Amino acid sequence: MLTIGIHYAGTVASLDLKGKFIKGQGGFQLQMLVDKVLTAGTTKILLNFTEVPIIDSMGIGEIVRAFKKVRESGGTLKLVGVTDRVYGALKVTQLLDLIESFDNEEDALASFSSKDKKSKGKKKGSDLDSGDGEDED
Repeated sequence: MLTIGIHYAGTVASLDLKGKFIKGQGGFQLQMLVDKVLTAGTTKILLNFTEVPIIDSMGIGEIVRAFKKVRESGGTLKLVGVTDRVYGALKVTQLLDLIESFDNEEDALASFSSKDKKSKGKKKGSDLDSGDGEDED
């Protein structure tokens, strides 16, 4: 069973996922918490996967939905503490090319303060063609 806790570090909301992120577990809860955080005016969100041993396509879909919702609200969503099996699933789906991922919360929090402008950066696997993004505003 997936449970999700929440804590704040300054202006950043960290949603702490714990358990298997698989079909029928946690998707609705994640979307509700993202909505709640955005409604409260927080636009910097971390999804903490430190205690998530496995994810399936449903879980990946829920991350995509949360990412889109946060981005449409003018916010930024990042991942932290992605375990090896989860990292493999996210890498295969190329989601890590879209969403920044960090090994620990300290680095992720620092990235918010150093990048208060819109960004599409990649922390892991950034050797792919990233372009310079000069033509976007």
